Amino acid sequence: MREGLDNFLTVEEVCLLLKVERHTVARWIESGQLRAFKPGGGRFWRVRRRDFQRFIKGGVHFREKFIKKGRT
Repeated sequence: MREGLDNFLTVEEVCLLLKVERHTVARWIESGQLRAFKPGGGRFWRVRRRDFQRFIKGGVHFREKFIKKGRT
């Protein structure tokens, strides 16, 4: 079954939703905290909406620590 485009977020959309900078989202992806992939071996990351929702639900402690240090 093929997933529709509505099931994916761009890095920019994640940034807007979480009010963080692009490099922050890139760090989360590179560290494996936020699952993402590059469709067709392309240049740009995509995040499945369900993976984003899991990140939101499961990553609260990390984000609180991250935000308290004044980083974005």
